[in-house]
Amino acid sequence: MNEIMFNEDSFKNFLDENKGRGYLNIRAYAANFAIPMSGVEVKVSKIIDNKKVVFFDGVTNESGIISSIILPTPINTSNDLEVPKSITYDIWAKYDDQDLNYVVSMFSDISVLQNISVVPSIRLETSIYGG
Repeated sequence: MNEIMFNEDSFKNFLDENKGRGYLNIRAYAANFAIPMSGVEVKVSKIIDNKKVVFFDGVTNESGIISSIILPTPINTSNDLEVPKSITYDIWAKYDDQDLNYVVSMFSDISVLQNISVVPSIRLETSIYGG
């Protein structure tokens, strides 16, 4: 699928329907949350009218974190009797040769944390005895 430009009508319509803002935080780690993973490539995207729109493209910092990615969401009313409206986004993460995919639901004025668990490859330097 092709990435569309942000000035196309389909994107403008999407923004008109999603005037709220949700906040996505990414945390990449290994060893059951024990080791933060820096340098994990992350893309956050959404399919709009059969075209892929990338809202974020970056890498995790030395703490394995990407903070406060702002994403369009439907505006929610303050009625406690209604289910809050949400919208889903696709998250693609890459570390070494691992491609990881997630789907996250975003809500207006809510911070969402998406954990990304990676398994680092172990590279051992070997040499032949006596070589």
